Amino acid sequence: MLSKKETNKIIFLSPPSKYAMADEWYEFATEGHFWMKWRFHVLQSMIPKGYLWGETLDIGCGNGIARKQLEEHYNCSVSACDLNAQALSQLPEGKGKIYFYDIHQREEEFRSHFQTIILLDVLEHIDDPVTFLDSVNFHLKPEGKVIINLPALGLLYSRYDRVIGHVKRYSIPLLRKELHQAGLVLEDAVYWGASLVPFLLARKCILSFCKDKGTVKLGFQPASPEINSLFLLLMKFERAIASRPFIGTSMLALVSKRK
Repeated sequence: MLSKKETNKIIFLSPPSKYAMADEWYEFATEGHFWMKWRFHVLQSMIPKGYLWGETLDIGCGNGIARKQLEEHYNCSVSACDLNAQALSQLPEGKGKIYFYDIHQREEEFRSHFQTIILLDVLEHIDDPVTFLDSVNFHLKPEGKVIINLPALGLLYSRYDRVIGHVKRYSIPLLRKELHQAGLVLEDAVYWGASLVPFLLARKCILSFCKDKGTVKLGFQPASPEINSLFLLLMKFERAIASRPFIGTSMLALVSKRK
């Protein structure tokens, strides 16, 4: 049986542990933020309704925006885990369970337990991604799938990435290599946010002259609701003319176990 302690809505399965994520980011990563909407729009285009079934786990769920989007759009139950108790305490009510859980702990009752595992902007924070992916694999059913989103294009790596806790930005070949080493297979991947490349290059230049304090807000938060709306229009334009651009500021991938 799982050794657990439950406090309010959080089930604590693991002891406190360090995590590589700037807490400040959660202040700006709201449901209405253009980037959060853009990421989910791409996910919807790759993952049709009815695809998410069985036990689903959102690893590194943060403040639970993606979990809420998934449960509402796909009408499914998504359990969530993270090592940030403060973020977990702010999760909106959902259908699935909430765990304070380090996946390297590999609880036996979770072995090959989940049909779908969600990794949205998590892997780039991990110093040893192959070991992390191997632990993800431990939790996945033989026929299960992993949905991964990552920052892309190494050229864009900037002070923002470092402050937010990113180890690196990914390419499709790099992700495929790490997945293979962990016994996983890349089924499909798509870059997105190609039209954001000039803005991230400008961000890299501007932030190189700034101090770390305030970097997350300056690098992620639109200056006004009007600018946020303009980026949403940019999303619609890009998705209309190039749903699978050859480069992008992010990438979304669908992954399965290696047979």
